[in-house]
Amino acid sequence: MKKFSARRIAVLGVLLAMASVLFVVESYIPPLLPMAPYVKIGLANSVVLFVIIGFGVWDGLIFVLLKNAITALAATPFVLPFNLAGSLCAYLAMAALYFLYPKVSLVSISMAGAILSNIARTCVAVLLMQAQSLYIQLPFVCLFSVLAGIVIGVLTTFLIKYLPERLTNFS
Repeated sequence: MKKFSARRIAVLGVLLAMASVLFVVESYIPPLLPMAPYVKIGLANSVVLFVIIGFGVWDGLIFVLLKNAITALAATPFVLPFNLAGSLCAYLAMAALYFLYPKVSLVSISMAGAILSNIARTCVAVLLMQAQSLYIQLPFVCLFSVLAGIVIGVLTTFLIKYLPERLTNFS
């Protein structure tokens, strides 16, 4: 079990603020897929993947839940189901792949998270709007997810490479 200290909680708090700011900044970017305005690159997922790697599965889950609670304050309540479904699916995919298959690259892990996140968001859109026809956009959403996953995987690799190791070493 990892040691809980004020320093550890402070670092997680700073990372949570970083992820929340990335989410808010990204929410001001116009939709990259006009037919699916809820699909985003997911810049905050680079911080989520960093937390999963540096702090573990349980801290990652708490991090994702807190990130969604905080960012719900910055967005309209309508987007909360999209964000929560997408974030939880991405988290589950990334955490499972990282810990069950340690030789899988961070780019591949990120792509899986992005694909499942955007599929979950599409499913929420279908449920909320009661429009089965939205499933027709899934091939485009998945293609976009692969590209977004590459971007997030590379960003996470840079975070791991350039952030000081003492940031996650609490011994």
